[in-house]
Amino acid sequence: SLWYDETVSLLLARSDLEQITRHTAGDIHPPLYYYALHFWGLFTGWSEFAAAFFSLFFSVVLIALVYRVAREWFDVTVALLAVSLIAASPYNVWYSQEVRMYTLGATLGLGSVYFMLRMLRANKIFSRDFFGYVVVTALGIYTLYYFIFLIIFQYLFVAVTLALSNLRSPSAPIQHLPSTVQRLSLFVTFVVSQVALALLYLPWLPIALRQATDPPVPPWRSTVSLPQMLIESVTALTFGQSVEASLLALVLVLLLGALTFIFSWRRRYLKLNPRSPFVGWSVVQSKIFLFAYTLVPLLAIFLFSLWKPLSHVRYVFTYSPAFYILLALALYVLTRPLPATFLFARRMVAGAVFAALLLGAVYSLNNFWFDPRYAKDDLRGAVQFIAENWRPNDAILVNAGYAYPALSYYYPDSLLPPMRLSGYQARHNRARAAPTVLASGSIGGSPRLGWGDPESDFYATTAEETRAALDRVFVAHPRVWELRLYDTVTDPDGVIRKYFAEHARLIDDRGFTGESNLRVQGYLTQSLTALPEDATLLKASLADRVTLLGMSNERREVRAGDYYDVTLYWQPAQTIIVNYQLSLQILNSKEEVVAQHDETPLGEALPTSRWRVGEIYREPVRVRVPEGVAPGEYHAIVKWYDLREGTVLGESITLHALQISK
Repeated sequence: SLWYDETVSLLLARSDLEQITRHTAGDIHPPLYYYALHFWGLFTGWSEFAAAFFSLFFSVVLIALVYRVAREWFDVTVALLAVSLIAASPYNVWYSQEVRMYTLGATLGLGSVYFMLRMLRANKIFSRDFFGYVVVTALGIYTLYYFIFLIIFQYLFVAVTLALSNLRSPSAPIQHLPSTVQRLSLFVTFVVSQVALALLYLPWLPIALRQATDPPVPPWRSTVSLPQMLIESVTALTFGQSVEASLLALVLVLLLGALTFIFSWRRRYLKLNPRSPFVGWSVVQSKIFLFAYTLVPLLAIFLFSLWKPLSHVRYVFTYSPAFYILLALALYVLTRPLPATFLFARRMVAGAVFAALLLGAVYSLNNFWFDPRYAKDDLRGAVQFIAENWRPNDAILVNAGYAYPALSYYYPDSLLPPMRLSGYQARHNRARAAPTVLASGSIGGSPRLGWGDPESDFYATTAEETRAALDRVFVAHPRVWELRLYDTVTDPDGVIRKYFAEHARLIDDRGFTGESNLRVQGYLTQSLTALPEDATLLKASLADRVTLLGMSNERREVRAGDYYDVTLYWQPAQTIIVNYQLSLQILNSKEEVVAQHDETPLGEALPTSRWRVGEIYREPVRVRVPEGVAPGEYHAIVKWYDLREGTVLGESITLHALQISK
């Protein structure tokens, strides 16, 4: 199943370009990925597989690019080691199967750094590498705002390069800048590239600044300490997110780094590609560059999070390619015969570390594919459950309203846009046509949520507004299905949960796999003391235990392929000790079943053994008439049966004659 963010991707991608632009302008991600996914979907379709394959495509491109870059920067051996590590990386596999922009962002990130180094080495304005850097970097910023932190690393690298070159240091990153004119030329080249970037990004810059300083979404992250952030990030980079974050990964990486530092101090490469930007660098300098490529963006995210929390391990993926090249370089250095000190022991350690990384990947991938703890939220199953149990005049409440894209993507029939719960007004004229979908707001949230846009997925509301709206919902809809996802974020005090507990009766409660504690709950919102005026009186008894008082909303004519709906009103005459099942059937003149639906009356949380004597229970039931049923006269019946014993309670009850047409 896709999880919430992925369904947002598809909801946007299936819109037109104007809608994508307008929606992302009020969200927290720029629009380029959604534009690209839009055109991809027009070509491939909108299935889960087709959408995820778009991410997989860029993941494979990233592997190829890692090989190209590592080969050009170092040599073929380092490139092959790096490719082995990133291809087997559970972190890479995880995001290559997610319908989000992360593999595209990481690919553009590596391309940006690659072209930056080539541009600085050539030191020419408007060269091929200059345009490559500007275009790829601009695409990256339009794909993911976290790309900005990679640009911060680039600024730092250029500053250090100019500073060390100015000192004529033998450790200067770029050795060919002996004169002031050349240093000034490099500075001008980089500044002009940034001006070009700014011009390309200028149309979106005001929106990006507003989203960064005044986010339109509820705060769902908390500040993470730097040690915790480093442990989580290194664990994900090393073994993926389907293992518990621990010091083991950090210790392994630090141990490998310490050993390669000891045995590569002041060592220079002898056979580097002449085009390599690292010609003249020591091994340590190269590793510092790759280390900074990954670490500087992390530190920048941490510092920014002290103001507005935005740290999450998934965003580290943008900076991950350098980590795998760094590991490959470290393993390569350990196995080189110069120096010869402890060569055999070093090669044994390198082999053991490489094996540990691959075995860790196998363990992590096994968890990713088979351990329910790491499964995505089963929104597909949750929405299918709602669709199977929804009946005309039921309402569906998404109790973190912005999660409605999951409902929209997985619901088998078309849905109208959701109504804000706080502004709910009954629309009886369309109760049969489509479900009434209600989106709750952030109770007690900042008035700035959604920037006051009435079309925004995010909006603030109060406990009083929410309770008043639920009063109106309960009058208009006898049953409400609640999709509970992230409701502890939008409703931290449990206002909606308490309201349902006090004013409704739970009829079904299903949990679904995933880390977000996803649930679907069904509620009866009204209690009946008498048969409604619009109901047809029946008073048919099942073995003197329960009486079918009447029915309403029954359709006397239905087309093949459509649903036949009827609402039944039951009243127990005595205590029922068995949890009976109900069967609604349509029979032809030969008493042959042509359509049938079986269910637990009302729901699993309120089975017949919990019904109270004398109380009236409203139960809407529906059955789909198959496409191939011949037109003609039929009749509908209902019966109760004991699934364990295989017995029927009393005689079946005939409801009425039914006309089926084409």
